[in-house]
Amino acid sequence: MRFLGKFFAIVIVLAIPCAVAADGPQDGAGGGPMPSILFLDLGGLNDAVTAAGYPRVSEVLFTMGGSGYGGRSNEIRFGGVGAGGATTSRSGERSVRFGLEYYGLFVEKATASDSGLTVVLGTVMGGGSLDLRLIDRFPDSFGDAVGAPYVASMTKDFYSVQPYVAFEARPLRWMATRFQLGFLWALTDPWTFEAVEFSGPPRTLTGLVASLTVQFGGPGEDDEDATPDDDAEIQPVPEEPAAETSPDQPPSE
Repeated sequence: MRFLGKFFAIVIVLAIPCAVAADGPQDGAGGGPMPSILFLDLGGLNDAVTAAGYPRVSEVLFTMGGSGYGGRSNEIRFGGVGAGGATTSRSGERSVRFGLEYYGLFVEKATASDSGLTVVLGTVMGGGSLDLRLIDRFPDSFGDAVGAPYVASMTKDFYSVQPYVAFEARPLRWMATRFQLGFLWALTDPWTFEAVEFSGPPRTLTGLVASLTVQFGGPGEDDEDATPDDDAEIQPVPEEPAAETSPDQPPSE
């Protein structure tokens, strides 16, 4: 699932803007890196791990990924996003590593203002996976490591929707900056340990997502500033008067 998620994210980030932009010069496309901070609600998971003697999982998670879009800069856009990150908490020899990967397709509506700021409303629909690794102790030797297992690692998949609002500024024609704030809601599958599945928190995953993106690309030709030639009226070409012939001279053959 995680390999497919990374592959899918790369494909949608690279392919969708190119495919949409190929429809005509009036379309624009852009994309770039997208670091994000997730403020997750992991209350149920932390209750379970701390009851077992492990440290709490940090509910603030930093992810790194990318996004890309295609479409008219001041209308409907389509695109894709993919990212991932992990955090580790330690207490003595015990530690907990919590990782998250997500990917999805989005559709959004952009509206430009007179001040040059573009306001965007959209939704990401997709999925991803959670990774949980518990380390009980550090082994003293190879024999100790294989004789008394000390690591428990499990994963679970989720399916998510993330409505968001974003604000874009374009300091250069070929570059834009974008701040995005969204709300993640995900429904998760059971935990998987190799071929064994079992239920466990979180059943639903929620949290705020704040992202800052630097996009490279440009708007379509419809968004270019009008040139004086575009606004100038076409003046009719005056007709030259026909040459007069003398009545005494016959017309030349």
